[in-house]
Amino acid sequence: MQDRALVAAIVAGDPGGLAEAYDRYAAALYAYCRFMLPDPRPPAAAADAVADTFIVAAAKLPGLRDPDQLRPWLHAVARNECLRQLGPVAPAGAAGLDDAIPEVSLPADLRERVLAEGADNTPAGRARRVSVAHRAGPFGPTGFPKPVIPPGPRWWHEVRRHPRVAAAVAAAAAAVVVAGITGGPHRARAATVALGGSTFETSAAASSPAGGPPSPTRKPTPAAGASGASMSPADAPTASPSMSPSPAPARSSPSPSRSPSPSPSPSPSPSPTPGTLRVSPNQLALSAIRGKPASGRFILTAVGGPVDFLIHSPNAKVTVSPPSGSLGSAGSWVTVTVTVRSLVAVSAHIIVDPGNVVVTVVFTIRA
Repeated sequence: MQDRALVAAIVAGDPGGLAEAYDRYAAALYAYCRFMLPDPRPPAAAADAVADTFIVAAAKLPGLRDPDQLRPWLHAVARNECLRQLGPVAPAGAAGLDDAIPEVSLPADLRERVLAEGADNTPAGRARRVSVAHRAGPFGPTGFPKPVIPPGPRWWHEVRRHPRVAAAVAAAAAAVVVAGITGGPHRARAATVALGGSTFETSAAASSPAGGPPSPTRKPTPAAGASGASMSPADAPTASPSMSPSPAPARSSPSPSRSPSPSPSPSPSPSPTPGTLRVSPNQLALSAIRGKPASGRFILTAVGGPVDFLIHSPNAKVTVSPPSGSLGSAGSWVTVTVTVRSLVAVSAHIIVDPGNVVVTVVFTIRA
C-alpha cells in the first residue's frame, strides 16, 4: 500500500491503515526518538513520543495536503513530541530525516499499545486522544506541524544557535568595560569604535596635551552640583593686583577619571517562568429534571507563575465558560462554569491544558 492509500485508510478510521503505518515507520521513528531523548532518559520516553505521534496522525492527517509526504510528516510530529518532553533543555538543532541514526530495537509491546490506544472508545481513551492532539499545537497550511520552540526569551535562542558569535560579543563587551576602567577615555573610545560604536565627547582636559590649555572648541563640563550659579562671591576669582598669577585650581578642570566611559548594554530580562494549573474540584456531580440544564463550577489556580489555559470538552452536550484565558501571576484564579444540556445521563471528561488535567462531569436525570 502506498503512502497516499495509507493516509486515506487512517483518515477513514480503518485500524488496518494505522497498523500498516506502524509496521512501516515505527522502527525509524523510535530510533529517532531515542536519539533525541538519550540516556539518562528511559527508553519509555521515546516509546511515549512514538505512541503520541500515531495518536496525532489519526487526528491531524486529514489536513495533510500531499498524502505522499506521510514519512516526513510523521518525522516532524515525532520531533515536536521529543522537543516538548525536553522542555527548556531542548537542543538548538535536531537530527534531520536522513541523518545517520543508530538502529535500536522496538519495545515488544509498543505495537499493541499504539493499536489499543487508537481503538479505545472509553471516555478516558477518547479524552486522552483529544488531549494529545490538542497538545500537538498548530499545523501550517500544508498540514505539517509548526516547529515547537523551547521556552525562553528570543535572545537566548539566538545565543544557543550561535554560541561562538555570542562568546565573541561577550569578550568584546568585557574588553570595553576593562578599557573604560583602567585605560582612561582614549582606550575606552578606541574599544567602542572597535565594536562598531560611535565616538563620544571627552572633557577638554582629557582632549588637550598634558599641561597645556584646554582646547578652545571643547569647554570643560563642570561636575554635577558645581555650576556657576551656586558659587559664592568669596569663591569667585577677583582681579586684585596683589593676587599673583597661579595655575587654575585643580577643581576647575575635570579629572580624566570622570570622563564618560561606555557601559555594556543591559541584558534583556528573561521571560517569567510559566506556572502550572491546580483544579478544584476535579469531579462534578450534576443533576436536573428532564429537559432542564444543570450547571456546576470548578476553580483554576495558577501555581508558580503565569499560565495561559485552554479547556476542551469532547462532548457537545457539555460546555464550559470561559473556554480559555490567562492567569497573570502565581496565585491568581478563575471560576469555570460547566453546563450540561441533555435528555439522558452523561458522563464526560473535560481536558484542561497545560498539564492535561481531567475534570470528570457526571450528569443524572432527577425524577
